[in-house]
Amino acid sequence: MAKNKRVRTKKREEPTPEEPEPKPLWERLLSGPRFVVVTVLTVAIGAAVPKVIDMTANSVLPEVHAIAMEDDQVTKDWSKSSPDVIAPDMVAGLVRGEQMFGNPKVAARLVKTGMQGVRLVIEGSRNEAVRIIGMRARVHRTGPVVAGTYFKFGPQGEEDSVQVGFDLRSPQPLARDVLDKADVHLGGFYFGGRSVVLKKGESKVYDVTAIAGPFTYEWDIQIDLAAQGRTWSIYRPERPLVVSGKATKYAAAYELDLAGDLNRWVPLKGTGL
Repeated sequence: MAKNKRVRTKKREEPTPEEPEPKPLWERLLSGPRFVVVTVLTVAIGAAVPKVIDMTANSVLPEVHAIAMEDDQVTKDWSKSSPDVIAPDMVAGLVRGEQMFGNPKVAARLVKTGMQGVRLVIEGSRNEAVRIIGMRARVHRTGPVVAGTYFKFGPQGEEDSVQVGFDLRSPQPLARDVLDKADVHLGGFYFGGRSVVLKKGESKVYDVTAIAGPFTYEWDIQIDLAAQGRTWSIYRPERPLVVSGKATKYAAAYELDLAGDLNRWVPLKGTGL
């Protein structure tokens, strides 16, 4: 008779009890003695915040604020040209009230010609003084002059506020002194023997004249700065400016007649470009 075999059965393992989920941090911090510690830390941090902001303000804020905008008042010259050939009958209706170019479609195609005025405002924004040590024009791109229709108006006498000029024909168009403000003749380098210090809240206004050569130029202004043993550059405006040199010949040319009660564009006679 066969012996009964004793079958061993594996003891069933009891499931490991799940650990309770940790309480949220805020709940743990607000229980027991920790609450006192956190309260003290909060007070201490709150007292330190103004000091932290004061210490880091100089690194958070930009060194200067700078704005550059095209402004024909700088040069008293509003001369522009269009790639289109504009007939006299359309030109006759361009002046509308205070607007020399009252037709938006015509105005959208015009390019400043000959020279371009830019008003540049630089303001210090750091506690430490910032020094302006240089300024130059950066030419991004050149192309053929705009030679469709030329509208001549200016310059109209002397402009006292012009301070610096750029010769866009130069391989190094650094800021230069303006010697003859009526005819815009440039002299030596403006920052050759000088620099300008800006303290927090102080501002400097530069009326810049850019003189175009035999091309159309897309350009902006590089401003070189120095403070605390380092130098760097910023660039204004955000979008490049555009100015065309004068063409040797235009398909059509007009000048603004201010003699009568009504201003009007009339055909430009001779070679008065």
